Amino acid sequence: MTLSELLAFRAAVAGEAPAMTWSCPAVTLTWAELDRRVTAVAAALRRVTEPGQRAAILIAPSPGYIVAFLGALRAGLVAIPAGPDRRASVLADAEPSIVLATAATVPAIRRFLATLDTCGHRVLAVDAVPDAPGCAEVPVAPADVAYLQYPGGVMVTHANVLANARQAAEVLGESAVVTGLPPSDPLGLVLGVAVPLVTGRPAVLGGDASAPEALRACYVVAEATALVACGQPAGQLVAIVGRDGRRVPAGDVGEIWVSGPNVARGYWQRPEESARVFCALITGDDEPRWWLRTGDQGFLNVAGELCVTGRGLVAGYRPEDLEATAEEAHPAIRPRAASAFAVRGDQAVVVLELADGVVPPRGEVERAVRHAVSARHGLTLRRVVVLRSSAGDGLW
Repeated sequence: MTLSELLAFRAAVAGEAPAMTWSCPAVTLTWAELDRRVTAVAAALRRVTEPGQRAAILIAPSPGYIVAFLGALRAGLVAIPAGPDRRASVLADAEPSIVLATAATVPAIRRFLATLDTCGHRVLAVDAVPDAPGCAEVPVAPADVAYLQYPGGVMVTHANVLANARQAAEVLGESAVVTGLPPSDPLGLVLGVAVPLVTGRPAVLGGDASAPEALRACYVVAEATALVACGQPAGQLVAIVGRDGRRVPAGDVGEIWVSGPNVARGYWQRPEESARVFCALITGDDEPRWWLRTGDQGFLNVAGELCVTGRGLVAGYRPEDLEATAEEAHPAIRPRAASAFAVRGDQAVVVLELADGVVPPRGEVERAVRHAVSARHGLTLRRVVVLRSSAGDGLW
């Protein structure tokens, strides 16, 4: 089944039961009301789009956001849960066919879209579409992409999100679903939308998630849809792998690798990066399987609990991949002397050191690094800092 099909089922068997409550402002939708609004949006989308096209959701956290997301899925589209920040980079990468908004924000969004160097976008106000008598489900396969998560453009399939919702529900137990995370957040979407649809339990969104029954600190990876572990791995396999590609003993720190039905298909339009990150193999394993390389560091203790010691993604990319690309960009760069890190959330900076006795023309190394990172990873670096060798005298 899909999230949209589950919604239709909930509406049929428990239509008047509360589905989702938004705490501020206080709004509660029953399963029937949610299904009715989703059907209306899906019917409007079917008139102006084709299945498989992409729909960007530029709506603040609200019931309208959830209606837009599920309406896009019911129409057979690939949703882009971009949120209200309207990042131009997301729209440029995902190339949506339509933008979903609310009536109050349509003028501002049209002005924003007019500043982009892209083709014109249709804009649909989801709170202004009339009710529709029905909208048949567009057939989709479990392996079809349901939505793209940014940064990175992670391709989450219909099967991925259902699997992660079931895994999260096991961690939650029978407690109510309460989350303050916005639905544009990977974990916020799973907890606030997918888990209620899978379990039939209502959710409180935008609320205070400090009830005794709340989730403990959890390890979340967008490339694994969202939830990976809350202490124990959440219904998926976790391995700690050393630099030689082999498992390390319990208690030793290494890179965290993940395998399970919740691991996404890859990155949108980045096949080489997808192969490196999502199709890793552990050397010496008797049962070969694909593993997701998270880039994060951690260890498994003797009880099998995952302990994270450092997060490793930089602007949605693995720092070691960016560093390797930078080091190969120019012969004047000292081997293993590049460092990539994130600034302002989703922007990347690379700091590197020149080899001893090498003084290339000023600006040449920076241009080479920027070009290499852009060509291989599709990423524009915020800054490249070039240092002279340790025997030199600082910035170059």
